[in-house]
Amino acid sequence: MNFLLEKKQEHERACELAIQGNRSTEAVFHAAKAAEFAFALAERAADGIAQRYIEDAEGWLEIAERLRAAPLPRLGSSPSRAARRTSDEADVLAADDWLVASRPSVSFDQIAGMADAKQAIFEMVVYPLREPEAARSLGLKPGGGLLLYGPPGNGKTMLGKAVAHELDAPFYYASGAQIRSKWHGESEQKLRLFLRTAKEQPVAVVFLDEVDGLLPRRGGSSVVDNRIVTQFLAEIGGFEESDNVLLILGATNKPWEIDEAVFRTGRFDQKIYVGLPDAEARRGILQMHLQGTAVEPGFSINDWVDRFDGYAGSDIVAIVNGAKRRALARTARDRTPPILCSADIEAAMATMPRSVTPRMLKEYENFARQRF
Repeated sequence: MNFLLEKKQEHERACELAIQGNRSTEAVFHAAKAAEFAFALAERAADGIAQRYIEDAEGWLEIAERLRAAPLPRLGSSPSRAARRTSDEADVLAADDWLVASRPSVSFDQIAGMADAKQAIFEMVVYPLREPEAARSLGLKPGGGLLLYGPPGNGKTMLGKAVAHELDAPFYYASGAQIRSKWHGESEQKLRLFLRTAKEQPVAVVFLDEVDGLLPRRGGSSVVDNRIVTQFLAEIGGFEESDNVLLILGATNKPWEIDEAVFRTGRFDQKIYVGLPDAEARRGILQMHLQGTAVEPGFSINDWVDRFDGYAGSDIVAIVNGAKRRALARTARDRTPPILCSADIEAAMATMPRSVTPRMLKEYENFARQRF
C-alpha cells in the first residue's frame, strides 16, 4: 500500500510540473499513471477509503482527457488569432474583476491588537518585500505564500488589505465563490488567469478568500475540486524563479478542509492563527466605533473590554451598532438627547450571543497541534 501511494503521489507531482511547463504529452502520461495507481489502491482499501481512491482516479483521468482534447501551447509558440483574442479578452476581464483599483486604505496602525500576528507578517512578508536586496543577502526570497486561519469575524481579510497598503502594491482579490464555476473547465481557467495576471506585475499581492471552498481535499465526490487543486499546484508550485515578486495571502475559517498538498513548500509555507481579539484589540475596536459618540456619565470603556472577552471582533461591532440604534430609537420616541447608555449595550448583548463557541476554538487547537 505504501509503495502504491508513493508512486501515485510521485506521478501527481510529475503531472503538476509538466502542466506548469506546458508539456501536454508528459502531463497526460503522468495523469494516467496517477489514476492507475489510485485504482490499484482502491482494490486494496476498505470500502469507504476505496471510494475516495476511485473518485481520485476518475479526477486524474478527467485531467488526462482534457489535456488530450486541448493540449497546452508549447512554450514560445504563437497562438492562433482567435486564441489570442480570447486570451486578451479574458485577461482584461480578470484585471477588471479582481484588481482592487484603489490602494486599500486600512493600515496596520488601524488594526487594534493582534501584535503577534502583525509582527509575524512584517518579518515574513513586509520586510523582505520592502528590502529585497537585504533579504536576498540573507538568503531570504521575497514573496511566497501565507495562510491566515481562524474563526470568522476577527480581521483576516483586514490583515490582508493592510499588507497591500504597507507594500503599496497592486492588490488582487478573489473568493472561492468567484473562482468556482459550474461550467466544465471554467474554474481552472479563471484561477489560471487570476494568478497569471498578478504574476505580470513587478510586485503584487494576491488575496484568496475562503480558501477551503476553493482548494478542498482531493479524493472527494467532485471531479471539479480535483482539477482546481491541481491547477493551483501547477501555477504556484515552487514559485518559479522570476524577478517579479508575488505574495499570495489566503484566508480560511476551516483550514482542516484544505488539501494537504496546498501546505507543501512553495505554496502556503507560513500559517498564522488569527484568533479572538485580546484585551488591547477589544479596547481598540470599542474606541474606534464609539469615537464621536456621546455616552452617559460614568460610562467606562474598560468595563466593556472585560465584558466582551470571548466575543469575535464582528460580534463587538454588531452589538455596539445595535446599542446605537436603541439609543436613536429612544431619542426619536422621548425627544431626549442622543446619548449611548450602558443599558443599551446590555440590551443589545442579550440578543446577540457569541458567534464563536468553545467547541469551535477546540477545533482550531486540534488542527494546529495535529498539522503543524
